[in-house]
Amino acid sequence: MSRKAWAMLTAALLLLAAGVYAWTLPPSPPQAATGAEQERKPRTTLRLLQFKVEIREQVLAMAEDYMREHPDIVIEAQVLKDYDTTLITRFAAGEAPDIFTVKSYSDIQDWAPRLADLSGEPWMEQISPAAVQGMTVDDRKLGFPMSIEGYGFIYNKELFAQAGIKEVPRTLGQLRTVNEKLKAAGIRSYAEGYKEWWILGQHLLNLPFAYEENPGSAIQSLNQGTRQLGELKYMDGFFDVLDMTVKYGQGSRSTLISYDDQVADFAAGRSAMMQQGVWTMETIGRINREQHIGMFAIPLSENAEETALPVGVPGYYVLNQNSPHLEESKQFLAWLHQNGDKYLVQSFNSIPAFTDLTADNLGPLAADLADYVRRGQTIPWAHALWPSGSQTELAKPLQDYVGGGVSREETLQRLQQVWDTQARLSGKGEAVEGP
Repeated sequence: MSRKAWAMLTAALLLLAAGVYAWTLPPSPPQAATGAEQERKPRTTLRLLQFKVEIREQVLAMAEDYMREHPDIVIEAQVLKDYDTTLITRFAAGEAPDIFTVKSYSDIQDWAPRLADLSGEPWMEQISPAAVQGMTVDDRKLGFPMSIEGYGFIYNKELFAQAGIKEVPRTLGQLRTVNEKLKAAGIRSYAEGYKEWWILGQHLLNLPFAYEENPGSAIQSLNQGTRQLGELKYMDGFFDVLDMTVKYGQGSRSTLISYDDQVADFAAGRSAMMQQGVWTMETIGRINREQHIGMFAIPLSENAEETALPVGVPGYYVLNQNSPHLEESKQFLAWLHQNGDKYLVQSFNSIPAFTDLTADNLGPLAADLADYVRRGQTIPWAHALWPSGSQTELAKPLQDYVGGGVSREETLQRLQQVWDTQARLSGKGEAVEGP
């Protein structure tokens, strides 16, 4: 992000600070200390910001456990819905966190000047190779990977069986057939939460980029203006799938459905599929532990051999290099790795990005993800390479398209305008002329 863009964004976001919606863990001491003890060793407060709201309770419990084991430390843990806005605002206001999370390689690059180099930390050698590239800038390793995740269409096996569907689809044609069979059986195909920008403008839109033979090269060409979004090989397939989710789902109403409502609708058995990932397993289980589910890759072509599952790291813990408590923050990450089986795997219910941690018995979604990884049928989270801030903006034309009245061609034009603007603002669109 350019300095000018950063300054403009910071000024705007300061006006929004009062409206931030967050869950906060109050810094109450886990055990009382005598006046003499407090005077002898003042307690250190670490501020931790986290964006994954689906594991809010687990993050807060983790912080409580750490404070119980380290009575000289207070962790002010917040799990934020309006995360990006809050993070920038906190730094601008001089209230920067000590520990926070970033979502993608683009974010790592943008925040790199403010991040501590963790290359020498003892747990670094245990990180899975797939997670290293996304956190490395100029040979500095800047992150602690939270997990490895994947997403696709999660499906209800019982509803598939009721409709006479014996195999998951691997091509666009097979996906259409599945939808028609479900419709004939009186079963709604999809529960989609297109009110959320990331479901539509990040995860689903990632597919035509990730299916490119060289996603990085394709994205660079787009940034430089030598290629257009409509020229991506799988863009038509993307719109075909999007159209199916609307036609066989809840129509234009999908833009009013939140993530929570999407998962609840699917877990209640009111739809056969939803576009989501392994992170939904615990929520689904809380609503309906008896449901038999699985996950399959979303096809964008008629070639079954091309169909693969997007797999990547959803986020990294990073440290503020200017924190007055940098060493204490490093000790927290070391503790988190040492207790990774309890927190990263069991509590967060996620597949660890560390080679010394195991991921047994995490449920059917994790098992299906592991099968795709084992077979080598994976594609990257290419959205991590998009210009900073583009995901939220790209979702808007797509939401209007789902809402109806906007053509595919007009939507592509609007997506292209958003891309060119964000590439220019982020400093990646050298060959893209400004207004």
